[in-house]
Amino acid sequence: MTASLSAIPGFEHLSRIPLYVPGKPIQEVQRELGLSRIVKLASNENPWGPTEAVKARVAAVIAGSETEGLGLYPVSDGFYLRQRIAERKGLSADRVVLGNGSSEILEMVAKAAFLEGGDAVIPKHSFAIYGIATQTAGGRVIESRASATEIDVDDLLRAVTPETRLVYLGHPNNPTGIRLEKDAIERLVRTLREDIVLVMDQAYAEYEDPAEYPDTAAYLDERPNLLVLHTFSKIHALAALRIGYGLGSKELMGFLDRVRSPFNTNHLAQVAAEVAVQDLAFEAFSRARNTEARTAFVAEAAKHRCQFSGTSGNFILLETACPAADLFKQLLQRGVIVRPMQGYGLPNHIRVTFGKPEEMMAFWSAAGPLLDGGC
Repeated sequence: MTASLSAIPGFEHLSRIPLYVPGKPIQEVQRELGLSRIVKLASNENPWGPTEAVKARVAAVIAGSETEGLGLYPVSDGFYLRQRIAERKGLSADRVVLGNGSSEILEMVAKAAFLEGGDAVIPKHSFAIYGIATQTAGGRVIESRASATEIDVDDLLRAVTPETRLVYLGHPNNPTGIRLEKDAIERLVRTLREDIVLVMDQAYAEYEDPAEYPDTAAYLDERPNLLVLHTFSKIHALAALRIGYGLGSKELMGFLDRVRSPFNTNHLAQVAAEVAVQDLAFEAFSRARNTEARTAFVAEAAKHRCQFSGTSGNFILLETACPAADLFKQLLQRGVIVRPMQGYGLPNHIRVTFGKPEEMMAFWSAAGPLLDGGC
């Protein structure tokens, strides 16, 4: 008789957790549909990078030397990159932790928080990894009220229970593109129970106007149980290298180090990020191109009477007159990859990443007639 792993309590629990479904890769669509020209607007990648300086630094590592090369282990704690990040953020390096993408840090904090159970409060329509990381670590998800156009901070606070260990919030939120104003951030930071870790995911913060964006890192000294996340996958255009970082108190970083895998970030990623984090000019360039793409998209969407939500990040959430899954398939046949949002509780929405002008033209050439026809 063959025993099923699903009969074992731990595996039975895992079988009920949804798998994370990423945006379709270009190679997969080419293989499945035999198309030669594909435009990918599904995964919020930056189409303008990485920079030549980043590529040159990576190439130097690949060429190898006595001190670095592909045959040598990376610096386990990413000391040099953490120093660069700390210098930029005005913190000490012991308040920075690195992850294999910021998603790994979400898993690290969940692993640390739910060693003895508990729950996490997550607004509806949030990044799927918040819930997946919570459940795989043994925690329970409590979903607070939110819509495609609003996050209800008061309901998030009301959802907290005596067993709450973490509260997650995307700022801006993916996939809705909503961010909170300063007064709402302050209310959350100052009202949330002190023994709860507040995880503020700022993966898209660099796309915001620095003069107007309420950076939650400003509250790190005020709230020791605050974890602020950033990634090099978005504006820095290093998605393939998988590198992100978290900012917090020395004590919190110490606990995360205890659950962090040794050598969790590779050397190519570390050195590329060392260059990228100092390149403010490329950030400004990418932010400006993104603003232009958003403005053009909104103008074109108005011509097709499209409803959309969110004004932040490098993407937009577009409401459709037909099931998003159907529109996704029709666009795929036309060589355009977007992200259907039914898995996020938004069955009539797609998320579209802002690409280069020619990529956005390809999107509207394919999508415009479909949207005008009610999909």
